Amino acid sequence: MISPDDGVIFNVPMRVAFANLIRAGHLPLWNPYIFCGLPLFGAAQAGVLFPLNWFYLVFSTPVATNLMMLGTYMLAALGAYLYARRSAGSPAGQPRWGASGSSIAGAALTSLVWQWSGFLIGQIGHTNILHTAALLPWLLWAVDGYGASGKRSRGVLLAALVAIQVFAGHQQTLVYALLVAAAYAVMMWRAGYASNPARRAYLKSLVFIAVGLVLAAVQILPTVELLRNSLRADASYDFFTSFSMPPRFIWTFFAPYVVGGGDGQLFRAPYVGPAFYAEYVGYVGLATIALAIVALMLKRDARTKFWAVVVLAGLTLALGRYAPLHFYKLIYHVPVLNLFRVPARHLMETEFAFAVLAGRGLTAIAETRDRARTLRWVLLSGAVVFVLTCLAITLGRPANFQLGRAGPVSILRAPELFLPVVIAALSAWALWRFARGRRGALVLLLLVVVVDLVLWGQSSGWRVGSPKADFELWSTPATVEFLRAQANDQSYRILTQDLPFDPDKPVAAPTPGGAWIPSLQPDIYMMYSIENAAGYDGFGLARYSRLAGDMKVWGDLTDAERTLRGESREIDLLNVRYLLTRSSSPASADASSTLSVEFPPPTQLYGGQQFAAENLNVPGIVAGERLSFKVPPMEADHIALLTNLAWSDPVPDHAVVAHIRLHDKDGHTFNFELRAGDHTSEWAYDRPDISARIKHKRAPVATSYDVQDGQTKYEAHSYFSTFALPRKTVVIGGEIIVAPSPVAPQLTLSVNRVTLADGERAFPLRGEWVKKEFVADAEQSQPSDERDRAIAPRWRRLGEVGKVAFFENTRTLPRAWLATGELVATDEQELAIIRSGKMPDGARWDPLKQALVEHTTGINFDIGNELPGQDRHAEVTRNEPNEVEVKTASATPALLVLSANHYPGWRAFVDGQAVEVTRVNYNQRGVALPAGNHLVRFAYQPKSVLLGLVVSFLALASLMWWWWSRAR
Repeated sequence: MISPDDGVIFNVPMRVAFANLIRAGHLPLWNPYIFCGLPLFGAAQAGVLFPLNWFYLVFSTPVATNLMMLGTYMLAALGAYLYARRSAGSPAGQPRWGASGSSIAGAALTSLVWQWSGFLIGQIGHTNILHTAALLPWLLWAVDGYGASGKRSRGVLLAALVAIQVFAGHQQTLVYALLVAAAYAVMMWRAGYASNPARRAYLKSLVFIAVGLVLAAVQILPTVELLRNSLRADASYDFFTSFSMPPRFIWTFFAPYVVGGGDGQLFRAPYVGPAFYAEYVGYVGLATIALAIVALMLKRDARTKFWAVVVLAGLTLALGRYAPLHFYKLIYHVPVLNLFRVPARHLMETEFAFAVLAGRGLTAIAETRDRARTLRWVLLSGAVVFVLTCLAITLGRPANFQLGRAGPVSILRAPELFLPVVIAALSAWALWRFARGRRGALVLLLLVVVVDLVLWGQSSGWRVGSPKADFELWSTPATVEFLRAQANDQSYRILTQDLPFDPDKPVAAPTPGGAWIPSLQPDIYMMYSIENAAGYDGFGLARYSRLAGDMKVWGDLTDAERTLRGESREIDLLNVRYLLTRSSSPASADASSTLSVEFPPPTQLYGGQQFAAENLNVPGIVAGERLSFKVPPMEADHIALLTNLAWSDPVPDHAVVAHIRLHDKDGHTFNFELRAGDHTSEWAYDRPDISARIKHKRAPVATSYDVQDGQTKYEAHSYFSTFALPRKTVVIGGEIIVAPSPVAPQLTLSVNRVTLADGERAFPLRGEWVKKEFVADAEQSQPSDERDRAIAPRWRRLGEVGKVAFFENTRTLPRAWLATGELVATDEQELAIIRSGKMPDGARWDPLKQALVEHTTGINFDIGNELPGQDRHAEVTRNEPNEVEVKTASATPALLVLSANHYPGWRAFVDGQAVEVTRVNYNQRGVALPAGNHLVRFAYQPKSVLLGLVVSFLALASLMWWWWSRAR
């Protein structure tokens, strides 16, 4: 599938998501699946209104993607050909300013070079950029069409093309393309005004470009609104100039892999430049550059001079912070332009200009009447390109350039170095033969160009980076199935972090350059309607980023240690129930390398299961502790245990007192619950005072022994339990974790013996294989109704699926709740409370009780009037992308908090009456409620979309009326 890198992890999921929403009967306005909610339509990058994206409404994801991508390159190629070839009517004796001056062969060359240029191939993973850039020649074609004819229909077509280019969804490329088109129109007006007054139509074409923008108001206004709330609203100069093209990359116009960067097939030299090679490479082919020089010498008309200036201007702007005289600092102060980073994307203008000039150069050679002069310029241009190519592989070669294999660096050893020279020589020879009019020379020249561009493009990495037919995301991933099996409802979020994580160890920084794991890319879950607190979108909301651990636009936490292992309530507020990370479990290791001893003999029989003769002799564990073990790999179909409890008399029957997990050699984890009364019980169950008050039944007894204390004599017990695995598997380890009990905070579990078994074959564990570990510090004395959350370790291991580890957040907050108090605080104070989990006076902050607000809501939180036994209750009964309904019940006034982003356009209705949406907890939605039962409805009704729709409709109606009125 033609969709490497960002294509498969960002662009494809975005398009699948909007198609799913439309098929489900929802308007694709709001995206609840990333960053706790973000405008989908306003972000523009889904390209909802761009026709090539509509394939996703009909076809499967792989088929739709290939149709979209192939259609994009066909669109780019056809547009370049038509622009280069356009020949509008001109009055007799007047210059044909409406024609680009290219022959059929020249236009075909322009088309080939543009669609296979470094920009369009390098940006293959950035679908929106491709869509927008593909329309650049169509825009120029339409400008020529109206400028040469002045026909109203051509003006309408120009406005429509501008609107469609807006709908393509990449604002930066759009602005660059519009600047080129506007400059082109002004140039053509100036060039043709004196000889043909009708050329003033070129100047009028600027009006239709503006009309096209008004037509696209339905897209532009919500995007501007999002921009004002995004991280880009206050971009620094460093952000603005990030990914500036280093000056040494100019050499890649002559030797594209002189800095490495190939896909490892033909070109194997490791890349030695700044990250993201494809952003900086500007290859258009060596014959293209030679023909551009020829055009400048032989066809010095206004068009040629214009495109030559575009080559230089685009190249200079692409340098960004490296531009001479630091003039790019001036661009930083130009409105609109200062919103965009990656100056290297100005290579679009440069490479398209080269493509146009090459077509004009080819045409000039074919139509020349001064053969001798033409041959001189052809010879000179070929020689210049050849010399510059030789300089590129020598002077331009980085000092740290290395071969893809062991051996000293030399030109003949590296295809990256000798092939450009060969191509330069072939290009000069083919160009010379064409200039001399040799038979078949045109075919030869075009063939050299094709081979040159194919060698570059097919080695750029897009093929090896594109997913194959068996890619795991084309069917439901195992991680999605695991999540669906774990959760009984949809009112939860996940958090994906592509880093190794162990709750008991400090979070290590991710290792750069590692292979990415598809199931940890945050946007892929939107294809399966699973909400993620992380995400990947260039329009990340600024306030949400700060609330969610200073999250980056690609979903990484700035300080994962603080957010994941500290006392921060950030992810709890975001309703994150499951954390997905890279596996760091011992299950992924080869247990046999550390365990060489054998299982002890099974000599004792309890409950029909054989155990070792001796106990494990490991200490009891309480909440916040666990027993972990590794065993020599062996097949098992069930596990049996002898255990008992202490301080467990208040624990009710069937209550979960511990979690048992087994890991197999394939990375799977199997989970079991140890329950009071079913599998284990109080060790002193028969002591008279305990038996009189104990709340759970006696589990099956395994062993008993007499106990004599100061007042009475009774029997103590251990209890037998067994758990069957869903299938026979090779077990290599496991763990037993005590579940926190709010009624028995001192609950202690003793594990006396453990046996893994395969049918009648038993494999008892040795005591030295089991170790006690602290999961987190227990807070036994907290006097709060959230004590069970606070004393528990935050992360409960659920298991692993392949390379992905799953953890459950035991402290997560619900999707909606009723707070009975508020604290007025500044933004910085709110963030400090959320990140520390403590109030300014040092007391623990309980978000279920106290909401953080910027201004008082005026609610009279009358806690004293609450009726005994009447609880506050908030239940999400409807959770759709553009609408959420919550049923509430409270005996006193309360503040409803919805764990979702506060954003313009979200309105709230209480029992059908519109009410104000209050921003709480820094960036969540809140609604003040009186006492009683209520139905609260949140609806996304963005004024920006509605106003844009009205403006677009009026513009379209006016344009159609203007067109049809003249036709009549």
